[in-house]
Amino acid sequence: MADELDGHHAMRLEAGVALINALTGKHVHGRPKPALGGRDLVRAAAEAVGDTGNGRVDLSSAERLRNLASRLREIIESLSRREHDEAAGLLNRMLADSRARPSLHRHGDQSWHLHFHGPEADLVQQWTAGLAVAVAAAFGEHIPHRVGLCAAPRCDQVYIDASQAQIKRFCGLACQNRVKAAAYRARRSGA
Repeated sequence: MADELDGHHAMRLEAGVALINALTGKHVHGRPKPALGGRDLVRAAAEAVGDTGNGRVDLSSAERLRNLASRLREIIESLSRREHDEAAGLLNRMLADSRARPSLHRHGDQSWHLHFHGPEADLVQQWTAGLAVAVAAAFGEHIPHRVGLCAAPRCDQVYIDASQAQIKRFCGLACQNRVKAAAYRARRSGA
């Protein structure tokens, strides 16, 4: 996918998928996923945004990050159903709500780079603007056939397909192997 989409947006999309999988969904690899609340939600949100140890993720921001993850999941679910117009409408609302606005920033001696939020933005606003822009940048040709929901029964994890063949159907090897083993057992019992 990096050859089709610039590296920054591709990394943002991967981070968005990690955020979705950490904070939403009810199943992972065929097992129920525990409901997150309190400290567990804060911990999962902080890990998902790479903010462990900084203390910028409190319960309020963790809830806002879960809301962001739910909105992104809704867009990906629409794309998985091939409802591109619905996904575009949801994404347009997210872009408007994020108040994303490109601007150049520099930190210390670093070179100038592009941000999609103002310097006053908090962590959640930064993530919302960055993810909304990344998904929008990938929306046309790239993202509709590159993201989806795991095809394994009892797994609702989101995946991003960076393969050349674009045939990924599972969130990972655990689900793929589980489905293959079940199909093998079904064939053997039917033979």
